[in-house]
Amino acid sequence: MSVPGEENPALYRTLKDILERQAEVVSVWFEPDAIQKRYLACEIDPQRVVPSSGPEPPKLEVHWKLTPPHDEFRIDYADPNLDFHCGWHQDEDHNDLGSAHFQYQTASMETPHHEGVVFETESPPKLLWKCCEELFEDVIPTYTSGL
Repeated sequence: MSVPGEENPALYRTLKDILERQAEVVSVWFEPDAIQKRYLACEIDPQRVVPSSGPEPPKLEVHWKLTPPHDEFRIDYADPNLDFHCGWHQDEDHNDLGSAHFQYQTASMETPHHEGVVFETESPPKLLWKCCEELFEDVIPTYTSGL
């Protein structure tokens, strides 16, 4: 049984499965290790994202804590080739934007841009799937073209 506010190993196994199903993902692993499972990390194939980047593989990290009434999570993508970072966060960092927000930053920006988001689903696996879908189909093509 998991304690509210802690990482849930069973949930992370499910989220790992979701990430392994993404065509852009090369590998997924637990950090700091398979025993502690504090968060998930992924290596992305730079040739599978549109537009492609390289040579360094982008990374995706997923942090998730079960905290009623809304889980706390961070889904963060970083491409070192383009100096691009983005992610979805549901935490206490930007209460003025609501319970969740999307943020992104490019090399030309001094500070990240933040905007509130509302998720239609509460299920962690469905939410992660939706964020990955949006990341690879909309966000990366929109925010990195021309970088």
